Amino acid sequence: MNNPLVEILDKNRTKVAEIRALYPINKEGMILRYSDELSDYGECLFRVSTKDPVLTQHGDILEPHKYHVRVTEGGTVWQGAIVDNSERNKNYIEVKAAQYEFYFKKILIRRDTTAPTGYNDGTTSWKNYRTFITGTMLTAVTSLINSAVTDFGTDHILGDVTIGTIENPDYPKGFTNEAGAAVTGGWSFTSFITLRFDYHTVQYVLESFGIYTNADFEINNDLEFSFKKFLGRKKTNVTFSYGTFGNIIDYNLPRLGSRMENDVWGIAAEEDGTILHSNQEDTASRQTYGLLQGSTAFADVKTKNELRKRLKEQLQYTSTPEDSPINVVLNEKSNLFGTFGIGDIVTVKIKDNNINFDKPRRIVGITTNLHNTGRKIVVVQTNRPRDADLGE
Repeated sequence: MNNPLVEILDKNRTKVAEIRALYPINKEGMILRYSDELSDYGECLFRVSTKDPVLTQHGDILEPHKYHVRVTEGGTVWQGAIVDNSERNKNYIEVKAAQYEFYFKKILIRRDTTAPTGYNDGTTSWKNYRTFITGTMLTAVTSLINSAVTDFGTDHILGDVTIGTIENPDYPKGFTNEAGAAVTGGWSFTSFITLRFDYHTVQYVLESFGIYTNADFEINNDLEFSFKKFLGRKKTNVTFSYGTFGNIIDYNLPRLGSRMENDVWGIAAEEDGTILHSNQEDTASRQTYGLLQGSTAFADVKTKNELRKRLKEQLQYTSTPEDSPINVVLNEKSNLFGTFGIGDIVTVKIKDNNINFDKPRRIVGITTNLHNTGRKIVVVQTNRPRDADLGE
């Protein structure tokens, strides 16, 4: 298989030039690094010699936001916009590019143009907010993306984004209506189940939607936006193992006890200013590690439902030291490449002296490093899967 090829594109994603001689990005001889992230943007980093003939031939083709990057290897494996020339000196120009989800951080959501249902306090303060009170999550996400694409306009790369697959997620376990009864089925906003945001970015709102509904989102290489109940595969036969015949050559299994909490209070405020409080705790963690309390205030949470959900999401990643992110470095000769991807749930097995780990993990990031010898080093970042995604 050929080594990855770096191409520079114009705003129409038409190839302008190829970078054939990459300048090392560190003393170890790495010349290219690119990553993919779950419900976020990955990055690409490389350097070009200041004296590279491609710059003489084509001019300043590394300018942020004006030019783009595509990495190919028998097909497109990464693409995004140049966002930084973090260094420009007599030896090289450093280029940092970001996948197109980056631009969701650079556009604000539209605030309401008419008063939301039931808003009758006589003021126009509602114009500072976007209130989701009717419709489904599917319609909310669709409206959010269509508005962003329109606001970006035809001169912006995200003006070409189209809608791919948008699924309507279900209410998470524990959601109730105004009568305190459990609600199930597809997510619908009501006068009781609402979300409100002010001058937040599209990225922030999409991440919040994902937290409340356990959903994921992406922009693929065809500039299609998708919002799904689950990106990736919940069940795979892929195992990353460390040992004599394993495919892991290095690993990092941190135990981040300093961030642990097993008794968490959440604080928020209803529309009328009434202060909300909610508590979530992990009894098993308290019995094992002792009491570790914490509190968090949420500005965009307006009901007990959302407050409980945010706390549950937070608690499941902080109640034990081994719920920390785990990184594994894969053997380049492994036959696993191409069999796993972002969002997949895999098994990580590490038996190394007194370290004994064997648990399911979800892939949330994949970083590829290319050495000037042609050797590729792949680092896979994993998190603990959500409780709702295990055993299905």
